[in-house]
Order: sequence, then structure tokens, then C-alpha cells
Amino acid sequence: MDDKIQKKDLICELPDDLLLKILSSLPSKDVVFTSVLSKQWQSLWKEMKTLRYDAERPYGITVYNFTLFVSTRSKVEMLQLKLNPCYAKSVIKRLVNYAVARSLRELRIEMLYNSFELPESLFSYPQLETLILEKLSLEDVTLNADLTCLKHLHLLSVRFSCDESVKTLLSICPSLEELIVRRSSYTNVKIFAINVPTLTSLSIDNSSGKSRPKGVHGFVINAPSLRSFSIRDSFSNYLRFGNMPKLVKSTVNVVCDIMI
Repeated sequence: MDDKIQKKDLICELPDDLLLKILSSLPSKDVVFTSVLSKQWQSLWKEMKTLRYDAERPYGITVYNFTLFVSTRSKVEMLQLKLNPCYAKSVIKRLVNYAVARSLRELRIEMLYNSFELPESLFSYPQLETLILEKLSLEDVTLNADLTCLKHLHLLSVRFSCDESVKTLLSICPSLEELIVRRSSYTNVKIFAINVPTLTSLSIDNSSGKSRPKGVHGFVINAPSLRSFSIRDSFSNYLRFGNMPKLVKSTVNVVCDIMI
């Protein structure tokens, strides 16, 4: 009797749906490399609908090649980009446009403190449901723009041109249900006004920094449909909360001079 232990490739025995979930956590370049593992993996990567590009990876493909790769896909549901300031706006716009035209539902962009303009294609193809912006300076959107289907918005260390720009962005999201705001020393908004009647979940983190900014700064919240509310704030000196009759869960950890 042969006493040798026969090894099995347990990963390849997993169903394709589960393998695709595993691949969705990898950068797109690494996903393509899996095609050499076995016959099963040769075409599996082509079914990926979640694409990631990280410009900080030293062995990563160029954004130009990644854009061509996106243009060959039949469908892109999630696009995550981590870019450095050297990329031209036209390059980024073309990349996002390709993804939007392929039924994009979630877009995450980290720009490392560079300016970013929401492409007009986002307003022409209203299927986008989740928008996550991180470490970037967001250029003003126009009042006639419309993110009709957007339900989840994350503003993580985002700079605006003025306080009014925040109001404008939120006003073009008529279906918004979840808002996450993380402020930092890079964020320049003084009074962050959140007036969203459809909002059901709000999370605010304003605990990063060394000292309080000068002048009046804080949050004004009017969200009557809110069911979940969390705020951690060590730097605001003005907080005003409207009536929240539907609130079920709340976590409040603040140090503030004026709270109404």
C-alpha cells in the first residue's frame, strides 16, 4: 500500500463565486497573474467585476495600461483607485468614464491630496450607488448635476472650496441614505452643514489633529429620518442637531464649547 499522502489543491475545489470574492480583494494586476495557476484560473479573472489600481505599488502596471484593461471589460461594478498627484485630470477622467459606461455601482478614489472633479458621466449614467472620496480636493459640482441613485457617500479627509460646496454636493443626492465624514487638518470647511431628509445613517469622526482651528467650526445636522448616528469630535466649537424622531442607535463622544 502506498503510504504517500496525496496532496489536494483545496483552493481549486472552491466554487467560482467564492474564488471571485477572494480575487476581488487583490489589485487587478495580481488578479491577472492568477491565470497561470491552473486551467480553472485561466479565464476566471475575466469574470472579475471589481477592479483596483494602486499607484504606490512599485511593480504595478501604468495607469494607461490599466485604463485599456478597463475598456476591454464588459462590466465593472466596483472601481478603486489610489493615485498620486502626477496624473493628469484627463487621464483620470477617461479611466472613470470607461468604468461608468460599464455599469459602475461603486467608485472609490484616493488622490493623495490632489484636486479631483466628478466626471459628467456620473450624472449621465445614474446607476452609481456608492461614492468614496479620500484625501483629495473636490472641485465644485454644479446645481444641475444629479446623483440620483447614490445611497452611500464617504468623505474622508476631503477639501472643499467653501462651506457652500458641501451643501451643493449633498443637495444633488436625493436618495442618500448613508453619510460618513472624517475630518482632518486638510479639511478646510468651517461649518459642515448636513441637510439630508433621506439620510438614515450618519457617522462623523473629527478626532484627528493637534489643535483646534481658529474661528467658529463644527457641524449643523438636519436629518429627520436618521436611525443611526455616531459622532466622535474633539475639535468642533459649534454643534447643532435638529430633531431626530426616528433615531434608534446613537454614539456621542464630543468635547465642544457650544452644542444645541
